Amino acid sequence: MPRRTNAAPGVQKRGSKWRARAFLDGREVSKTFASREEAVRWKREQERSFERGEWIDPQSSSIKFDDWAESWLQTKTNLTPSTLRNYETRLRTLLRPHFGALKITAITHNEISKWIAKMIDEGKGLVSIRQAYGVLRQILGAAVLDGRLTRNPAMGVPLPRIKSRRKSALDASQLRLLADSCGEFGLLILFAGTTGLRWGEIAALRCKDISMLNRTVLVEKSIARGVNGWVVGSTKTHSVRTIPFPRELAKGLEDLIASKSPESSLFAMPGGGALEYNNFMTRHFRPAVKESGLGAISFHSLRHTAASLLIAQGTPITTVSGILGHASTKMTLDVYGHFYKGDALLYMDRLGESLFIEPANERPSVTLLPSTSHG
Repeated sequence: MPRRTNAAPGVQKRGSKWRARAFLDGREVSKTFASREEAVRWKREQERSFERGEWIDPQSSSIKFDDWAESWLQTKTNLTPSTLRNYETRLRTLLRPHFGALKITAITHNEISKWIAKMIDEGKGLVSIRQAYGVLRQILGAAVLDGRLTRNPAMGVPLPRIKSRRKSALDASQLRLLADSCGEFGLLILFAGTTGLRWGEIAALRCKDISMLNRTVLVEKSIARGVNGWVVGSTKTHSVRTIPFPRELAKGLEDLIASKSPESSLFAMPGGGALEYNNFMTRHFRPAVKESGLGAISFHSLRHTAASLLIAQGTPITTVSGILGHASTKMTLDVYGHFYKGDALLYMDRLGESLFIEPANERPSVTLLPSTSHG
């Protein structure tokens, strides 16, 4: 009697179960099923996925979100301390409670959509939700690159829309009023309101960063609160820029650095202590804002003020973007485009004048010929 051949190689019965084995890329993967049909189907799916380049090793894809997120976070060595702290906060408060115990393969497009709906129902801030989603998308995207997922399930998930609020800015007289109300920190207020530096960039400045000869300031570092306290790192966009300051501030800055060493902090708290945001805001900035009657003004409003004042002077957008340290002019226009609101009509009028109104000295002259008498 001839030997019976196995109609489905790699599928064998083991007791009351059926075991399927597939050999992919030199590795054996196996799984046990209750029926022969299930085992055959699984083996064929594995082999077809491998042929299409979509096969994922079950061992690598079985990692839980918590473990993969922690591994991913350890690779983020290029982030500023404040960005890293923001990532850790979003993971701890919004992502890990929902996804932490799940295998990354169990996180589907629909699961992410349900998570967003749940966060909205719980009253979480829309900005926080969008930021957390951005972190989630990065984490799952890294899993795709690492061969743990075939695609990123976070791509294409609808996000809640956020109404963009126009940035509050001071005009020139309001900026001078706030500086006067801030007493010994008046120079700092004027410096921030004209250069547009972020708080962390100002706090990181040293006297050596000021060039009185060129009337410029070198911006290459920023101070931010990290996981274990204050950390000096690169600027928000990891760029180094040299920007000018108004000549009217030169005398004040010269007096400020006259008795200090080059390595000393440019601005400091009373008594010489390092600038500390909460201390400064509580004891100096907010009381000055209240005294000036300027309403809801934050320190970051001084950055918006610098942008507004520069734009009002007709400063090219490329120059404004460079001074503010934006990654692109598109970012500058997205944030401060509304400050250009009256320019379209102005430039259209100028265009019309150049086309249709001829200057008097450019009009063609008319020569009058003497009259000829006909007798």
